[in-house]
Amino acid sequence: MSSANSEEEYLNPRDLEVRLHYLGKEFQKLWVRLGANKRVSHGRLSDLPDSLITHILSFLPTKDSIKTSLLSKRFRNLWLQVPGLELHSHGLSDSVSIKNFIHRFLEINRDSRLPKFKIKYDVCNNVYLFGISKLIAEVINRGVHQLDVGTPNRPFTKDLMPLDVYKSNTLVSLTLANVGMASPQFDVSLPCLKTMHLEDVMYSHEDPLFIEKLISGCPVLEDLTVCRVFDDNVPVLRVRSQCLKRFCVKFGRDRKIFGKEYAVEIDAPGLKYMNFRDDLSDRVVVKNLSSLVKIDIDTQFGTGTLQMKKAIISDFLTGVSNVRHMIISQPTLEVLYSCMKQGPFPKFRNLTRLEASFCTVLLKKLPHFLEGFPKLKHLTLVLFYLLYLKDLKPENLELTVVPYCLLSNLECVEVKEVTTVEKPGKKRARYPYIKRTKLSKHKKKIWIELVRYILENSLVLKKLVLCFSPVTNSVLEISLALPTFTVRSPGCEIFNHLTSL
Repeated sequence: MSSANSEEEYLNPRDLEVRLHYLGKEFQKLWVRLGANKRVSHGRLSDLPDSLITHILSFLPTKDSIKTSLLSKRFRNLWLQVPGLELHSHGLSDSVSIKNFIHRFLEINRDSRLPKFKIKYDVCNNVYLFGISKLIAEVINRGVHQLDVGTPNRPFTKDLMPLDVYKSNTLVSLTLANVGMASPQFDVSLPCLKTMHLEDVMYSHEDPLFIEKLISGCPVLEDLTVCRVFDDNVPVLRVRSQCLKRFCVKFGRDRKIFGKEYAVEIDAPGLKYMNFRDDLSDRVVVKNLSSLVKIDIDTQFGTGTLQMKKAIISDFLTGVSNVRHMIISQPTLEVLYSCMKQGPFPKFRNLTRLEASFCTVLLKKLPHFLEGFPKLKHLTLVLFYLLYLKDLKPENLELTVVPYCLLSNLECVEVKEVTTVEKPGKKRARYPYIKRTKLSKHKKKIWIELVRYILENSLVLKKLVLCFSPVTNSVLEISLALPTFTVRSPGCEIFNHLTSL
């Protein structure tokens, strides 16, 4: 991690888990290299104690650790001592096979804990959660630390997690995907749970307080991810936690139950990072987010009218106004600009780093947008050439207003480009389907005016980075135009190169 990010090392409170994840990847690569030469692998591994070998094997899927039984007699049953189990049902024909395999493994390790249990099952192979739920309950009661259960398909109503999942004294990480959960009739007690990831989970009965009850039983929860599905039976996602540091919510607008209202409420005084991608909730409430350092926003703020969205947006932005680092998407900016016509944009007086995606139509409003960030130091602009064929006539981009941050704080600007073309009433088409000359002229004018505006109005700028799409032919033209611009900040360095975007 670079020193430039030192003040934002909060960005992922799961740094330790992330490092362990990548360490596991390195172990996998090492194992492949050793496996390529059995003589070498056997010679090196023979020098290691069993405890270290089984620890290394715990980073591999169980099917891969089983393969090591072919190395030598010593390794024949060593995989059975691995402190963890990771299964995928595509290797087993049905739930009976999985049950037998898990039962055998637990029997052999009946006197030891099982820190990790991961199972991915596929209903297409006649594997159902209800067939192995008792074994999952046993794993939970054996003191599992990391539990990961999921399927790529939508859950069956009978596919319910055992109620033991709500009362584990050892569970540290819980990941559930496309499974069912029943609302417990007792208080949830997960005293050690720090990370919880719920993806497309179906709750058996409509209970607006389900998530709140679940979180209330997790006194040390730091990292929560909820990927919602339109019929999950939880109309209100209420997140209240004193210890939560990282929260991600995703709720796409692919489908919606007609007449049903969705809402999200967030009250987390210790929250450091939030990723908000909720497009269906028409009521959004955020409270006590004064500790928020980074936010990633990609939402259109519900499905209501513009007047309804205006109130939601105003309250939301005010609630996160203390944030220091913001990432904001193009769809969100489009909604914000529509609302900005009816009132001023909130001030973010602590924000120093901004990453924003602009389409060319909205770029002319960039200066007004930047007026909301008086202490901005680092700006990243992602330009989308979102054009309609009827709008390809080149027009000058006139930027005249100069926000305060350009005159006093802005030190680094990075501009990236992405080319996308829209045809009215049709699916999105790619760049090659329109005349290169028209788009090239349009892009050239936008680039030249934007670069000129930045260089001629930024008084303390230290670095300007221009990242061109590989399909563009504007690199040379911009480079030739640079000497004609007035650079107001002495010593400003300019870099231009191609990007993979």
